[in-house]
Amino acid sequence: MVKLLKTIGDKEYHTRELLKKLGAYGYGHKLLIKAERIGLVERRTNKNRMYNTLTKKGKEVIKLAKQIGV
Repeated sequence: MVKLLKTIGDKEYHTRELLKKLGAYGYGHKLLIKAERIGLVERRTNKNRMYNTLTKKGKEVIKLAKQIGV
């Protein structure tokens, strides 16, 4: 999950591009859906593409992960 959040960072990625960067299509997509459900990622649709950005809560998780060295 942390790798997914770090990959998104401060950018906005469409789902296919994000999963390609992660190199994990099936599992990565499941993580993305879970991250949205728990409020770490916001997803929006624009012209048949789903775009993903971090929420404030997602950015806090990254900050905590960096503090503990993950």
